[in-house]
Amino acid sequence: MGLSLSGTGQLALDIGGSSLLALQVSGNAGRLKLRGCYEWPLSDGLVVDGEVVDVDLLARELKAFAGQYKLRGRPVVLAVGNQKVIVRNIDMPEMTEEELRGAIEFQAQDYIPIPVEEAVLDFQVVGKSVSADGASRQEVLLVAAQSTMISMFTAAVRQAGLKVAGIDISSMALVRALVPQPSVLPEASQGVVCRAIADISSSVSTLVVAVGGSLKFTRIINFSSDRFTRVLGEHLGIPSEDAQGLVQHVGLPGPLPVEEGVFADEAVEEARERLLGPASELSDEIRRSLHYYQGQPSAVPATELILSGRGALVRNLDAHLAEALDIKVTIGNPLVHVAENASKVPDASLALMAPYLSIAVGLALPEED
Repeated sequence: MGLSLSGTGQLALDIGGSSLLALQVSGNAGRLKLRGCYEWPLSDGLVVDGEVVDVDLLARELKAFAGQYKLRGRPVVLAVGNQKVIVRNIDMPEMTEEELRGAIEFQAQDYIPIPVEEAVLDFQVVGKSVSADGASRQEVLLVAAQSTMISMFTAAVRQAGLKVAGIDISSMALVRALVPQPSVLPEASQGVVCRAIADISSSVSTLVVAVGGSLKFTRIINFSSDRFTRVLGEHLGIPSEDAQGLVQHVGLPGPLPVEEGVFADEAVEEARERLLGPASELSDEIRRSLHYYQGQPSAVPATELILSGRGALVRNLDAHLAEALDIKVTIGNPLVHVAENASKVPDASLALMAPYLSIAVGLALPEED
């Protein structure tokens, strides 16, 4: 099974650290109907740092999930994003697709730290240009993933009675879901816009930079959204569910106030103080990643950071990052692609889930003509 670098329109399955999430859509891009949204909690330790740890146990959970929502036998498309997925933008002479594939397979070892014989490769031409000497060039997005890591995902899915229709990379799904596509006829006054995405999932975080609608940079950060909950649970001695409530309803100091009369002042003050630690750690990681990207030749500075994943639910995290990084920060809403909700999930619940639906929406988006 190879990698796919474009949307498939199949049943989208996002296997995270804390849950399984599947979306089913129909219709055209921009006028999608959400036909199904299914979520299933996962025990800790099955998926860690974006990788499957126990194939058999994950397959058991997937089988129960598929049985509950009558998904057995369905083809699904998966997303992978971890330290064993390498994304590179490389410059190549203009050539046919067949010639390009041969050239990339021959030169791939120069660009990736994984032995070629142990990797699954795919590529996509994302831009063309003319060099100073008049030669035609093309920018190629090269993706390599360790084949053993991929096989653990596919084995669990197949053991559960599902079919693997395709495998995408999380960073591409995020760009499709959250970055506005450039207009076909852009105004002359409009420049190229560079946006960053920080997807803070319950397993791992992904930092993505896109110029226009083209992926330019990806970095995996070993920081999960559960870090916030664990900090409060350990220091306050409270169950995970209660800690999660404080994370979402109290959170960090910022413009969104705490609802009066719900939490004691002492609890609010202590929760905010404890949450500043992981929030500062996250902002430092994002800053280092952006500095590294912007140090590359011809890099366009990012002017906006889009938050997604469960970490985006941390109250006032967007305001904290905006101040720490001196950049505009917004909460991603992939549901802008959905025109009609025909699922059994109420609109209000979908709106609350929206930030962590981003990868699944990106997977579910059909290919554009």
